[in-house]
Amino acid sequence: MAVNLVTGVTAKHGTVVDFGAGPGLFLHALGEARPDVTLLGYDAYMEPTYPEVKYVASMEGIAAGSVDVLTAFEVCEHLYADELDALLDDALRILRPNGALVISVPIMCGLAIVPKVSNWMIRSRSLKSEYTPTEVLKAMVGMRVSRPENPRTTHKGFDFRQLREVVEGRFSIDATHMSPMPNMPWWLSSQYFMICRPKRNSASNSAVCA
Repeated sequence: MAVNLVTGVTAKHGTVVDFGAGPGLFLHALGEARPDVTLLGYDAYMEPTYPEVKYVASMEGIAAGSVDVLTAFEVCEHLYADELDALLDDALRILRPNGALVISVPIMCGLAIVPKVSNWMIRSRSLKSEYTPTEVLKAMVGMRVSRPENPRTTHKGFDFRQLREVVEGRFSIDATHMSPMPNMPWWLSSQYFMICRPKRNSASNSAVCA
């Protein structure tokens, strides 16, 4: 789904930057689907493993108004509030006026919480979970669960609806998609995608935001 969504919003010979690119698997797959696209990755912790993918040392090194699509797949749930603000500021600065910010995050409420918590317990070979039984029930019915102070290694308590509210402060959300149940209510899926466009006033004021 990520490759299809980005392919659909990327202009011919466009530039795509993947924030939190890891070893570059997504950009590699995108390059196979769209050989015309320039691929740039940024990751504070990992090096690229695919020779066709170039990494930038920092987001500040990307020229203003030079990017067609900025992606942030499965990373926003691990950012502190100030880091998320910095990412959105960078997006407004580097995106072209008609560019797109494409985000995906896990859905940690609704029915998906049960298999996700169960899977975590199986993988860790433990009967203990970050979630108490009460918190699992709260998450199942869409109630918010408190987040740990450190979001780096956990999804607990992440609420995509709160992220959407923050993003909507600076971007217009053109489209949303759910996986693996795209035509069903969000509480039946486990992943949430947003295609976001800079608001006109935000784009013009990006220098102030940065």
